[in-house]
Amino acid sequence: MSQRQSVPLTELRHGNQQQMEAVKELEQLFCLDKPTLLKVVDAFRNELIAGLADDRSSDLNMIPTYVTGYPTGDEKGTYLALEIAGMDIYACQVKLKGDNGKLAINQYQYKIPQDLASGDDFAVLIDYVVECISDFLMRVGTQELFIYPMAVSFGFAIKQTRLDTGRILSLGYGFSYPNGVGVDIVELMHERIRLKGLPIKIVATANDSVCTLLAHAYQHPSTRLGIVHSLGTNCAYYEPVKNVTKLKDTSVTRDVDMIMNTEWCNFGSSRRTLPCTWFDRKLARESINPQFHVFEKMTTGIFLGELVRNILIYLVDRDILFCGESSETLNTAHSFDTSYMYVCEADDSDTLEDTRIVLEDMLDLSKTTIGDREVVKKVCELIGTRAAVLVGTSIAAIVQHMMASTGIGMTDEGYAISISGSIYEDYPSFHPRVCKTIKDLIPDHIAVKLSVGVVKHSRIVGAAIVAMMAEKIAATTATQS
Repeated sequence: MSQRQSVPLTELRHGNQQQMEAVKELEQLFCLDKPTLLKVVDAFRNELIAGLADDRSSDLNMIPTYVTGYPTGDEKGTYLALEIAGMDIYACQVKLKGDNGKLAINQYQYKIPQDLASGDDFAVLIDYVVECISDFLMRVGTQELFIYPMAVSFGFAIKQTRLDTGRILSLGYGFSYPNGVGVDIVELMHERIRLKGLPIKIVATANDSVCTLLAHAYQHPSTRLGIVHSLGTNCAYYEPVKNVTKLKDTSVTRDVDMIMNTEWCNFGSSRRTLPCTWFDRKLARESINPQFHVFEKMTTGIFLGELVRNILIYLVDRDILFCGESSETLNTAHSFDTSYMYVCEADDSDTLEDTRIVLEDMLDLSKTTIGDREVVKKVCELIGTRAAVLVGTSIAAIVQHMMASTGIGMTDEGYAISISGSIYEDYPSFHPRVCKTIKDLIPDHIAVKLSVGVVKHSRIVGAAIVAMMAEKIAATTATQS
């Protein structure tokens, strides 16, 4: 009989019999055993290989990024970078100093007004972005007769056809512009930059997972994977170009390694390769994109809190929680913020006082019992653990693919994996659960040579590294021609 994935749960000390039985029922749904996880690994690897062959046979888009080669940490130069992440814009000047990855950063943050999250003309949003670039240049100063190279990192999916060209596949993150999908984002930005008269040339565009990889790689050259885990999730990794059989661009040398953007947020969306529960299917049906981003909905952002909320409502309706009484707040979609999960999981007080504050003060529930709070804490642990386990399983799948299929050998120092994002950084138990899952699913001789680094507050540095890599690629191409 297979062992269920271990979950750090304490026994219910105050719950009644009905609550204990409900928790056991939920454990059967959300605790994943090793055979199940190994099936997910196999399914992910199959999807990955299919996505390298064409754009129709896989839930993974496997988008070529045209970023080839590896940073060494010895490169020097000053580069500009821009990142659009959710409703935030980050503009950055990065001075690469070489000497094993030394650098200096000058960064400003701008907020996208809520009224620019949607509209009829996508150019209005881009005009605001260009205004932010203009303000940033005023702050850092410019030289006359000098055009500044800039790389841009976008939080939405882009199908690249060159390093400096890409069409938007989907906006996501709360943005809604019907005429935005399909736009060549670099061409549009250049058009608006010229109208503003700014001395900027966008030399590259990159996904945020690519930037996470490269931000870490400049200081840790053995880095081979980059992962973003926040409101959304994505992963990028190195693949030999010769394996990307769908890439017909003859200008790309076949004997180099290229960073691939997996768009793994969509894993499991059409092929039932993930262990979904009926709670997951309900959440997906009620989302704005029911057929897409299943992996994202099981592991990230607002969806984790919403899963917990749906489970709590289910238990209320069965008279198992809160004496069968809900509240207007709890009945409101997305009212159980994912950050509440961190609070409940970390609550070790005898009376679970922090959990009481979440339930009674934040969610406006009437008096709750300690047994109620215990159940809520366990639900948070179950959903949080499953999310981390699925992320760790997907990382393990890519590591196994790289070791078996890419020909990219393990360096003496091993492989480094870089991860950024609020869920990963702020959820205290997430990182150890991910690491434990990776270790459980790959051979020991590989596991001991892996390291996971969390990239905090400096992911945008990766966009500047992309600009530097674009310069190196251009110089190499010019030499060869």
